[in-house]
Amino acid sequence: MKTILVVDDDKLNLNNAMKILSPTYKVVPVPSGKMALNYLGKNIPDLILLDVLMPEMDGFEVMSQIRANSEWTDIPVIFLTADVSPQTCEKGGMLGATGFMAKPLEADRMISGVESVIGK
Repeated sequence: MKTILVVDDDKLNLNNAMKILSPTYKVVPVPSGKMALNYLGKNIPDLILLDVLMPEMDGFEVMSQIRANSEWTDIPVIFLTADVSPQTCEKGGMLGATGFMAKPLEADRMISGVESVIGK
């Protein structure tokens, strides 16, 4: 079973992602960028769903650290964000994001977005 690391400071979003994805994937929910980096120190998921706007360390900073580590550079990352402005998408793309999912998270879009990157 493929593993998805979901990083979001909003418990509702973490719960929704778990409910939507856990029938098909192993879902590891973490509420902060720091916890995500700690997880990556011991595990390599098949995909990371990463919230952009988080306190302490935002998704862009987390993404920069992910891409700076040679062991993590090949992990696909999809940003989760309510801000789908051209600036946000451009910055995410420059950092190496695989894609974006707009919030609020919708089951069909989430499943198809994940499947398009890592399959079932």
